[in-house]
Amino acid sequence: TEIYTLSLHDALPISTLLALGLVNTDAHAMDVEATFDALDKDNNGLLSEAEAQMDAVLKENFAQIDTDQSGQLSLNEFSKFIQ
Repeated sequence: TEIYTLSLHDALPISTLLALGLVNTDAHAMDVEATFDALDKDNNGLLSEAEAQMDAVLKENFAQIDTDQSGQLSLNEFSKFIQ
């Protein structure tokens, strides 16, 4: 069995990890928040469109995820999309 180590920069989107069954659902909430925090480069508690560009799934679905059309993703919007 080979073990692969990925840095956060190389990590798959949390949605992909969940779909593949690689993330325990008990740890899901913590993983979602940790992923959000890692993407939130300016630590303002929101993901700008520029920050979301770091993840292909977020980039492609940004307008759909941004349900309040504020131009930024809140943790709540991000979490709802991941579920």
